[in-house]
Parts: sequence; C-alpha cells; structure tokens
Amino acid sequence: MQNSGASRSVKIAAFLFSAAIFVAAVAALDMTVSKLVPTGVNEADPKLGWRLKKNVTYRREKTTFAGRKYDVTLATDEYGTRTFGARRTAPIRILVLGDSFTGEPYASNDQMWYAALVRRLAELTGRPLDDFYVVAAASGGYGTLQTLLLSQEVKQFYTPTLLIHQFCDNDFSNNSFAQEQKSVVLNQWMQRPYLATDRETIVWHEGTLARLYRAMLYRSALFGVFDRALQVSLSSHYGGYLMIKEKDKDAYLREVRAATYDPEAIDLTRFLLAKLRRTFENVPAAMFDCPIEPTSVNSIWVDAARTAGFTPITAPSDDLLTAKARGELDLFATDGAHLSDTGNEVMGRVLAQEILSLGLIQNR
Repeated sequence: MQNSGASRSVKIAAFLFSAAIFVAAVAALDMTVSKLVPTGVNEADPKLGWRLKKNVTYRREKTTFAGRKYDVTLATDEYGTRTFGARRTAPIRILVLGDSFTGEPYASNDQMWYAALVRRLAELTGRPLDDFYVVAAASGGYGTLQTLLLSQEVKQFYTPTLLIHQFCDNDFSNNSFAQEQKSVVLNQWMQRPYLATDRETIVWHEGTLARLYRAMLYRSALFGVFDRALQVSLSSHYGGYLMIKEKDKDAYLREVRAATYDPEAIDLTRFLLAKLRRTFENVPAAMFDCPIEPTSVNSIWVDAARTAGFTPITAPSDDLLTAKARGELDLFATDGAHLSDTGNEVMGRVLAQEILSLGLIQNR
C-alpha cells in the first residue's frame, strides 16, 4: 500500500513537473515569436473588440503593388487616434471615421489621404495649413457599429466642423451577425460587437471558444501566428473569404451574391449610418467608398449615405479604379486593394476638390 501511494505521488509529481515544463516552453516560444514577429498596431478592447493602441509609434517598410519600397510611420495620440495638423483648436476641424483605409499603416500619418486632403484644401482655399486639423478614428476591419461607438468617444474630446466617413462595401456584411459567421476572417467576427435584431442590444459571439479567442488574440504572439495561418488555410480551402464550399461555379456565385446583398445586413447598415449621422448632426458630413471593384453594391451605399444625411462622393474611388485599369499599380499596396503613399495622395487630392465644389468647406 505504501509503495502504491508513493507510486501515485511520483506520477502526480512527474505530471505536474511535465506540465510546468510544457507551460514554460510555450511561454518561452511565445516570447521568442513576439520578438521575431512585429507587434501590430491594435489591441483588445472590451467595447469595440479591438482598437488602435494609444501613444504608439509604429515604423515599418512597405512595398507597393508595383514593387517599390517605402517607409511608413503610424503614430497615435493619447486617445488612440491618428492626427494631422498643428493645433486641435484650428478653425477647420475634420473628423475622419473609417476602417483599414484610414487606420492601418499603409502610409505615414502625413502621407495618408486625409493629410493630402487638407494640404490640397489649403491650396484651393488660400488658407494656411495651420487652419486645418484632422482626427482620424479608425481601425482595420471595423464595421459601422464599431465606428459609431468610437465616434461617440471622440465626441467627448473633439468638436469637428466637418465629418468624413470612409466607407467600404464589405461594411454591409461586417455589420451582420449572421453573415459574418460565413467569413474565414476569424479575428473579426470572433472579436466584433454586433447590434441585435431589436436594434438596441449589443451582442457578441459567445461560447468557450469565442471567449478563449478574445482572451488570447492580442495577448499571445504565438496564438496570433496560428490564427493567421488558420485563416490562410481556410481561405485556400474555400477559395475566398466566405466559408461556402464551391460545388459548381454558378451555385457558388449565387451563394456569395446572396451573402453580399443580404437585405437584413443592408437595412441594418442604413440604420447604423443614420445613427452615426445624428451623432454629429450639426456639422456637414461627407461619405466616400474605398476603391473596390465596381459592383451594384456601390449604388446601394450611395443611396444609404444620402438617406442617412451624408453627402456621398464617388470620385476618389472612381479615379483610383480608372488608374488601376491603366496599370498604375504603384498607387496600391501589395494586396492590390489598399492604397500606398502615392495612392493616398491621389485619393486626398480628388476628395478635396469634391468637398470644395460641394460647398462643405468655404473659401476664405
């Protein structure tokens, strides 16, 4: 009996020792990966799911779709927003809301489209550049609910004279609790808050897996590497971003189209855009789309913007898509969709001309 008890004690001790060694090894590997893999610009947030880190400076070398290398410095302030301008009390204060085309490090703060926008506006209006200030509140992958929640935070410390919402066609599905579950982009739908069907309650994907995912993604570099590898594998398996197995091409395209043009997702997006507009109802507001290949979704977002009270502007996206068709690939990042430093310059300058012609900013 004594030998049996001693044997059990030895086994328990060996198990605990092995477990401790395993945990230590995983922790050491995680620390090694965190040093080898560049830290991202986002962090977990209990209300938004994720957001840009506060008071961070992120420097990386990027490559355009044409192969040119260029340097990027993304900087955020104490609120986790990107800014451009000399003083927050400038007479023309612009609030920019958006997703990866505004918040991700595809260009430095002073090379982003909103920086090019105010430089061009200064030229066109004859105002000094110091008359303009931009707060850009965004993060890659944001849906309209996240944009709305973040804008309500920004309103507490910044009073804009012009609101610009950078929209993207995939925002429709990003806003849908049902449609997002078909996506292989786990780090969005596992992390994102959604508006419930009652249009009041905010809901999250629940369950042990979802909670574990939210707890680990921005805290473990090793988990982040695993997550990216999993999403690449799923994307390759399904032949795209939707977890809809391709049986035959026509059937697959019908399913993709149904998910893209889901009436409930579009109606919910209209509702959220109207709430976003009312948050800043006393200032002029413009909305433009990122340069995604033209589809009938474009006409849907234009109508949704106008109905919500935004002035829709299509010229920046149209011009960039035309340039892409001409082979001007240096305007785009390596993924061929997001904009490089020069692409941001084009977008900002075109947008400035449109904003001035629409009377959203006055000449001196």
